[in-house]
Formats: sequence, C-alpha cells, structure tokens
Amino acid sequence: MILWTGHSIGHDFWLEAHPFYTENNQTVELSVHVGNDYAGDSLPNITQWYSDFSRYQSNNKTDIAGELGRDPAGYFTPKKTGTHLIGYQSIWHFAHIDSDTFNKYLLEEGLINAINDREANQQTDQAGKENYIRHAKALVQVGNQWEVDDSTHPIGYELEIIPLRNPYKSSINDLLTIKILFRGKPVQGLQLMAFNRNTPKAIQKSLSNKEGEVTIKLNQPGDWLLKTVKIYRIYDDEADWQSHLASMTFSLQ
Repeated sequence: MILWTGHSIGHDFWLEAHPFYTENNQTVELSVHVGNDYAGDSLPNITQWYSDFSRYQSNNKTDIAGELGRDPAGYFTPKKTGTHLIGYQSIWHFAHIDSDTFNKYLLEEGLINAINDREANQQTDQAGKENYIRHAKALVQVGNQWEVDDSTHPIGYELEIIPLRNPYKSSINDLLTIKILFRGKPVQGLQLMAFNRNTPKAIQKSLSNKEGEVTIKLNQPGDWLLKTVKIYRIYDDEADWQSHLASMTFSLQ
C-alpha cells in the first residue's frame, strides 16, 4: 500500500488520447490525468504507479509503449480501423482525509451508504482513512470503418464502465446506455456522472438500476468523461474504507 500525497482521493482520474480520432499508422499519444472538471495535472509514466496500462483487443491485450518518466505516459500506433480500447489501472493507495473534505467527497460522489454508515456510528466528525484504486479506460476511433470494435468489451477491472453501444456510432443528442460492473456483476445504486470538456459543470447524474444500467444523453460534441465510485467499509489497522474509482473517456464529433 502506498500513501500518494500528491493529490486527494476526491479528484477525477482519466485517460486522454491525442487525438481521440485518428487514422491507421498514425501514432496516438496517451496521457494520464488527475484533477477536477476535466482540468488538472498529467502524470508521467512511472511503472510503480500502475498495475496495468494496455490496449485490449478481443481476448488479448498488449502493453502500451512508454519510457520511464515520459509524459504523455504512453503511445500506440493502430494498424486497423475501428474503435480501440485502452485501459490503465493504478496500484492501491492510502489516503488520510480530514472529516470536512471526506464528507464533501462522499456527498458529491453520491456515496450514500458511507454517509449513512458514518452517521449511524457517530463518525461524521472523524477523518476518512481509505484504501483506493483507480480504473480508467479510453476509446480511440481509427478511420470511419470498423475492422475492430472493442468498445463494449469488459476487460476485467474490478469496477468497470461499459457502453452497451459504441459511442462513436452515436450522433449528437443520442442516448447512450452504460452498464456498471463490480467484480464482473451488475451493481445497483452507483452514481454515474457524465460531463463534456466544453461544459464540465453541466454534470449528468444518475443511479444505476438493478441491471447496473444508466442512460445519458450525448447532448454536445467534444470529449466526454464518465465516472463512478464504489465504496465499502473494511476493518484493518490502517483504513476504514475501500474504494474503487472507474472512468471512461471518448470523443464525439
């Protein structure tokens, strides 16, 4: 377990492709970001910070290339048209967060189970001590045909956001249904937040149903970020809570 003091648990975490739309044999740069409202710091390629940084293709995956310390952290060169799926998973980290900041974070992320638990145990004024891991995905579109389409494939992260239809086959104002899986099973009651880089304060918030599904409206072009968090109480010498933070990014023309 690592104490990562450079940024707090409440920040968003996401992958960006440069560009999201490209052509065959053109190198795509991949950057890893932490921040708020689709703005923040990019992280260099430090292998001790992640357990997975891969391109997923059907039933196999390949490591993303990237030299130690590189920022953007990685890159790949597609050889087929279609939608390519990139995954990045951090290692586990520990955060000790003051009570006011932790309570605000729980409220903003819709983590009602943790709020109720802290209130029932008279712990609202106590700091949050949390183990957390981040699972990020990005979808990159190559050309305007589909030799490959990995957009809807689960990749096995413990918490995962999966579109039920390829967002690159969508138009402005289309609806897009998302499925949220935790350990491979649909999870009910998680808050999905979706927003566009152009209007990051205009956040769509919905709770997943019993099938783990949420529907959002792709109401404008540009880069989209979807995110959700699952938190649950644990009992060990260091932490009281364990969290999984998942995100997915793509772009819409």
